[in-house]
Amino acid sequence: MPQVFINGKLVNMPNSVDSSAIINASGRRNANTGTRAVIVEKQNGGGKRLKPGESFAVKGGEKFSTVPDRVKAATYFGEKQQWQKQLIAEQVANVSEKFFKNSSVELDDNCNWVVFDKFKLPNDWQQANPGKVFVRMMLIFPDQYPELPTNGFYLPSSLSVPANASHFYNRGYGGAFGEEDDEMQAMADNNWKWYCTHIKPGCWQPARLKQVSDWRYGDNLWDIIKLCIDVLTYPLDD
Repeated sequence: MPQVFINGKLVNMPNSVDSSAIINASGRRNANTGTRAVIVEKQNGGGKRLKPGESFAVKGGEKFSTVPDRVKAATYFGEKQQWQKQLIAEQVANVSEKFFKNSSVELDDNCNWVVFDKFKLPNDWQQANPGKVFVRMMLIFPDQYPELPTNGFYLPSSLSVPANASHFYNRGYGGAFGEEDDEMQAMADNNWKWYCTHIKPGCWQPARLKQVSDWRYGDNLWDIIKLCIDVLTYPLDD
């Protein structure tokens, strides 16, 4: 069994491992907390970042380090890869079938956004908007989804806000309704307002995908919908 150095500590490792084994063997971090393993190059002290789940042969005397994953800035309305479109479409179909029964759902061809026709308002919002039980809700998927989650959500701008609620803005995340972005501006013109809620760094943990259907084993669209309900129901906890 080869002996390697992980963050300066000598560790016995199997002949073949994946990056998660290196992270877990470090004793400092857990492979599920947004951490990367790096093979340290002997010549210049640089390194090769290992992809999550990547398997490789271990050589005795190799040096590894572990680093927290960096925060990536989300971008919107780019061209998603085919596997991302398949993943988003599967998640939307699953949520629609089980949560938004007998209602229409509109998913953008490039899977940039989805509109659920019958999102049920919590009691305080119903009281502030007499006669309105169900409303449309929109989510905008970042180009990096599922690595990065959606940021907040969108409700009709005509809604009145309960007395104990806030964070309901006439703009999108990061100024995403700016005039420089025609598509987002068009959505603003279609009477949407953004409810601001952020998922804390490290709290969003999507599944590591060997195949697209593996999304069920990590955070996904279900968790986002539950968060939307939670922040509307308990606004003071935002």
